[in-house]
Amino acid sequence: MIAATTLAAALLLTLQAAPAAPDPRRPTPTLDHVAPALPALSRPAVLIISKTNGYRHDSIAEAVPAIEALVEARGWSSFATENAAVFNPQQLAKFDVVIFANASGDIYTADQRAAFQAWLAQGGGFVGLHSAGDGSHPDWFVRMRGNGQFTGHPGGADQFQAGDLAVIDRTHPATRTLPARWRWTEEFYSWDAAPAADARVLVQLDEASVQLEPRLRMGDHALVWWRCEGRARIFYSALGHRAAAWSDPDHLQLVSGAIGWAARQNGAGCD
Repeated sequence: MIAATTLAAALLLTLQAAPAAPDPRRPTPTLDHVAPALPALSRPAVLIISKTNGYRHDSIAEAVPAIEALVEARGWSSFATENAAVFNPQQLAKFDVVIFANASGDIYTADQRAAFQAWLAQGGGFVGLHSAGDGSHPDWFVRMRGNGQFTGHPGGADQFQAGDLAVIDRTHPATRTLPARWRWTEEFYSWDAAPAADARVLVQLDEASVQLEPRLRMGDHALVWWRCEGRARIFYSALGHRAAAWSDPDHLQLVSGAIGWAARQNGAGCD
């Protein structure tokens, strides 16, 4: 009896001492210092970033190849990486558009941040997708994105809901093929402020069509918009959490149109 008790106590101590298994959705934040080797690139060229110093979405595995296929269909070149050391003046100069494919967190050294901001100031194009709008990003990025601080999304059984989206501007290259009312299942994000006065909202959530806690209600609940950061074309869409989004034709058309606009190949603004 004593031996069994001792064995049980030893087992309990072992279990208590064992480190918890790492959570693949909460990776340890890292900074990169050695830039990746780039392939030969023709122009226009698109840089796809999926580095996660915040929450990591499983759908990155579907998002990155889907975006690569959209770029290839245009006859353009792309490079996908999780190495933020690509944010250097020499390598950024080879790209026309930077896409955050569910990238999250503060991923930059001071030099990398400065290089990215300088590239934008020279008229680069940016497309932020889904978690580019979460609360893990630094303040300068939030200002560039053009709206408020992230306040959350529904949880539990309400995390993913089918809601009605109002496509309020169907003249933009990203939305011109979408229906005026679009039924979409998503983890719907909320923020503490609407997009800035200089932003052009393209898609809003009809809050009456979903279950939202009072703290997540915004009234005019923008989910997709664009704005100018100086000459830079900035596009953000809160859609794209689920893997299914990356095979949905309407969603892919929205992303493709955003890429074309950000590259200054289609649409107007920021001249």
